[in-house]
Amino acid sequence: MSSQIMFSHIRQKFAKAKSLAVTDEETADLSATRLSISNSLTSVHKQCEDDDNEESNKLLDIGRVASWAVGFEKLLNDEMGLHVFTEFLKKEFSQENIQFWIECEKLKKLSDPDEIRQKASSIWSTYLQDTDDGSCRINIDSRTRHECQQSLLNKPHANIFEKAQSQIFQLMKLDSYTRFLKSNMYKECIMSEMEGKSIPYTAKSQQSSVSNEERPKTIDSLAKLKEEDKKDKKRTPLLPWTKALIKWKRLSG
Repeated sequence: MSSQIMFSHIRQKFAKAKSLAVTDEETADLSATRLSISNSLTSVHKQCEDDDNEESNKLLDIGRVASWAVGFEKLLNDEMGLHVFTEFLKKEFSQENIQFWIECEKLKKLSDPDEIRQKASSIWSTYLQDTDDGSCRINIDSRTRHECQQSLLNKPHANIFEKAQSQIFQLMKLDSYTRFLKSNMYKECIMSEMEGKSIPYTAKSQQSSVSNEERPKTIDSLAKLKEEDKKDKKRTPLLPWTKALIKWKRLSG
């Protein structure tokens, strides 16, 4: 009798052990299934993110030209927009305004005193120095021009033309920029963007600044600037009767 009880007890333990073994196997299968599902979800999530990023990039690129109408600053901060706007000003024969603005931006990035002096002198001789007809190439008030002249003679700094640059910026924003947004050139760019075509007027541009051949030839700009300043101080209007008096003195002498 005792042997039967012992045998029965052993069978119960074996059955329990077998049950536990099956449970462990099922647990292992379940863990593997969960891991597979987790990896699949991660892959799907990553693919969705990549698709979203690609779609966002497409949307940003599609709206690039349209964004130029958001504000003048937006246009100038876009390399393509800046080039197209420069081409527009060339057609209006007023490209010197945007070229002056670009050169002033370049000047602000300099830190070496000699480079600043050289660059400032070049900007002065190109865009602010008196021309043959007595006018400046860019349209700024005489007071601002005089302040720039004095600063250049004394100690030029990276922001020497900031006031003049601000005046030109406002001039372009209120005048040229408004006409640009209404121009056929901008409409062509918008249509090309909507149709998925390449934007016109954006071929590899020439240098933003005017080439040496287009700029007036100047030798020692600072010396000429000092000479011009002296003439301004000594300059007095000559009336017809004073001219006649000077001529009479020369003849009598």
